[in-house]
Amino acid sequence: MKILKNLAIATTALALLAGPAAAQSESSTLVVAVPSDPQSLEPGTNRAWPVGSEVILNVFDTLVAWSPPEFSSLEGRLAESWTVSEDGKTFDFKLREGVMFHDGTPFNAEAAKYSFERTSELNSYVKATFGLIESVEAVSDTELRIMLSAPYPAFLSILAQPQAAIVSPTAAEEAGEGFASNPVGTGPFKFESYSADTSVVLVANPDYFRGAPGVERLIFRVIPDASTRRLELESGGVDIVQQQGQLSSPPAQDVAELSENPDITVLEVPSQIIRQFEFNNSLTDGPYADARVRKALTYAIDYEGLLAGIFGGTAERVYGPLTTNSWAFNPAMKEMAPTYDPEKAKAMLAEAGVDPSELSTKLYSFQGQLWGAIATFVQANLADIGVNVEIAQTEFPSYRALHVAGEHQIALDGRQPWYNDPDAHITIGYLSSLKDSAMTFRMGEDAELDALIQKAQQTPGLEARKELYFEVQEQIMEKVPGAYLFSPKLIIFHRNNIDGLVVNSAPPLNEYWSVTKN
Repeated sequence: MKILKNLAIATTALALLAGPAAAQSESSTLVVAVPSDPQSLEPGTNRAWPVGSEVILNVFDTLVAWSPPEFSSLEGRLAESWTVSEDGKTFDFKLREGVMFHDGTPFNAEAAKYSFERTSELNSYVKATFGLIESVEAVSDTELRIMLSAPYPAFLSILAQPQAAIVSPTAAEEAGEGFASNPVGTGPFKFESYSADTSVVLVANPDYFRGAPGVERLIFRVIPDASTRRLELESGGVDIVQQQGQLSSPPAQDVAELSENPDITVLEVPSQIIRQFEFNNSLTDGPYADARVRKALTYAIDYEGLLAGIFGGTAERVYGPLTTNSWAFNPAMKEMAPTYDPEKAKAMLAEAGVDPSELSTKLYSFQGQLWGAIATFVQANLADIGVNVEIAQTEFPSYRALHVAGEHQIALDGRQPWYNDPDAHITIGYLSSLKDSAMTFRMGEDAELDALIQKAQQTPGLEARKELYFEVQEQIMEKVPGAYLFSPKLIIFHRNNIDGLVVNSAPPLNEYWSVTKN
């Protein structure tokens, strides 16, 4: 199917030519503007790439999901119910009956077992979590048992992630590596087509077990430029411009101006996303390997100036490894966090015996207008203490490969939690054994910190875990892995004829099953 670049013009022309029938077709198509081409449209290879992850949650189902509109508790999807053993290591699920994959094959416990084992084999990104799975057993067609090697209180949250979605074994085996470009799930929408750098087209699954979606067609339209996305939203060329989970956001003035547009609704929700100025903590030589140098640079950044000058109320300060709205946030982080003090930064470098010129390097950053502004701001802050860095904005796939390989000294990076638990930030971000598995802080080996992180991950009981995570945060701050910059709000713009859209923050991705277009 040929994907038309200008959907708005095309659908309007069809409406004029064909009358009411074409107009009805336009109203049943939901167009979502996204800033980048999707990376991997299937669970087995997806590594939390934002656009691809959102496509997955609309094509596939997970066993459990966060319940809208509060997203504070889990509900069953492909699982009707579940129980957890007293030792926290055995999870028994009662699965839904009569659910079919898009290719007409039945969903059952064997399909779920196949999916978990397949993703565990293919996807190193889930090593920290799926690595705890000791066995998966299809007890019967409707009964699934998952046994872990150690207690993991956040495991149910993991099962709500895109990487835990259930695939059609038949389609996956037949397609092989091609399954990533022709995914088959049980979700509310079926995959129809993908056009590189242009769009992903999904069509409604009329037999979806929760009921047919509110629109007949869902198009993710790739529009890299923020100003173009805004123009398309204002003209009606797109219905939704969604930013949560993305690597780019609108300029602050766009939020204020679009809030005044009677045709546009702006949704804002606090997030647990963290964006940071990050060091490569696996370096064993050179000035950036010295914690005193790293700490000095954290005092060079004007945190409040960054929030006021670039974000205009659309982001909040982050003081440490967790956001202030995390249930495990340690209030002591506010006292341990650096403040803007360039003179102190200079003095600390002098005390470490390091000339600022020795720190000249590339500052890697994501692409986009917002990240360019942040990089320029940080660059200017560092220049004020004599550290001259060159900004290198890089496309996400290339940037990720460079970062995972450790081919950098400093970078602007971030982590968005894909499940509502401190483990989502701490384990993947700071466990040294996972430094090569994703875009992490690339922490050097530290047996004490690693053991504490794993203990906090596995200890039953919310209060006990909270106390452990307090200690984890303090130990991490002492190592100075980076400078924590800000937490952006989840912001979505949509046309006022859109109803039923709810903003999820865990993971920061949207499902469009409930959305209607009038």
